[in-house]
Amino acid sequence: MQKSTFVCKTITPMLSRSMYSKTGKSWRFELRPQSVKGVMRFWFRALVPCVIDPNWLDGSKKPFAALHYLEGLMFGSQEKKSPFSLTVSYGDDIEESVNTLVESSDRFFRNALFGTYELKGDNPSFSYMMPDQSFTIRIRYSSSILPVQKTVTDSLMSLISNYSGFGAKARDGFGSFAISKAKGVEEDSVGEQYSTSKSLLLKMISELDPDERKFRLINEEPNLYPYDFPTLARSREMNSLIKSRSWKDIIGALTGQRTKDGDPVSKYSRLKLNELRKYGQPGDNLEPLRAAYFERTAPSREFVMRTSIMGLPIIYQRFGEYPGTTGKGTATVSNSNNSSGRKASPIFISVHKALNNSYFARILLMASKISPDRDNNDRPVIYAIVKGEPYPILGNENFEELWNLLKGVIE
Repeated sequence: MQKSTFVCKTITPMLSRSMYSKTGKSWRFELRPQSVKGVMRFWFRALVPCVIDPNWLDGSKKPFAALHYLEGLMFGSQEKKSPFSLTVSYGDDIEESVNTLVESSDRFFRNALFGTYELKGDNPSFSYMMPDQSFTIRIRYSSSILPVQKTVTDSLMSLISNYSGFGAKARDGFGSFAISKAKGVEEDSVGEQYSTSKSLLLKMISELDPDERKFRLINEEPNLYPYDFPTLARSREMNSLIKSRSWKDIIGALTGQRTKDGDPVSKYSRLKLNELRKYGQPGDNLEPLRAAYFERTAPSREFVMRTSIMGLPIIYQRFGEYPGTTGKGTATVSNSNNSSGRKASPIFISVHKALNNSYFARILLMASKISPDRDNNDRPVIYAIVKGEPYPILGNENFEELWNLLKGVIE
């Protein structure tokens, strides 16, 4: 049996709660093997369209047929056992309750950690593994696994470390980690990402399909035309906030914060409020919803909710009848007509520590469709739900514009 060992060190708090045990008013920290496997599967899916057409298998086209075939090979399926298992280990006394962050003088944690704690009531909060703590992931492979398949699987660990992390809020910079030592791992599995994982996957495809009959290879430059799911084939990335003194400086800059008057405070808030919503400007995205609530005027079907590109649902509360006022107005924007639809943010933030002990952020944008409903021009149809009435409007999938706005605000 072959084995790979990754000794890792946390850079930012890693939020992952136990399903069973509590301590005081918090859930205990637990990073479960199944959670790690789930993250590995997500990033493998993001990688596949960089190499092959996910819909083309054995000469015919069927939605995600090749993707599902490769997923079954890499992670197992109902018909086939997984070719690897893994364990996660870490020491004692490595955790704190998120309340220690929420109640600290850094007020942005209230927004950054929203959903992991409860200000009122008795529901327990998450706990987190503190920064600069070690944890070890051991992967054990079956004897039948192809050598190149093992290298692809091992490379996913460095791919995750490069763009993401483990646990809740990983897209927002939490759960970031560095690999401090790798044992039993081929040298070409831990190179520059995502080019390393891409080249290894291409090598694996070539061994599985030397005659190029099973898969259809793809060789195109990454672009930002929205795909059916998040993929590195439709992505841009940049390093930002270089030479930051603390990981907290990065989380604070990239967390939505507003003044009591509603004005944006952080870089992220300026992107979402000023550049996308046009808060306090002509064309404020809230105005059609305000009219729907107070005047019963249906928004135009051509109205584009610009902020929808940042994730759904969007919940507006306590807006007044006139701009700049508060009141009883509420509205929800969703990609389903009953407000149950969800679409995660397309932006992935990971925090990294440089050799000089300064910090920087890596920001990855992966373009994917925000709604399964499309109009006759293949534009995304979403719904503004006001007083229980779903009004069809248009979502925003202009990821090139978002990328340019992102660079302008954050770089």
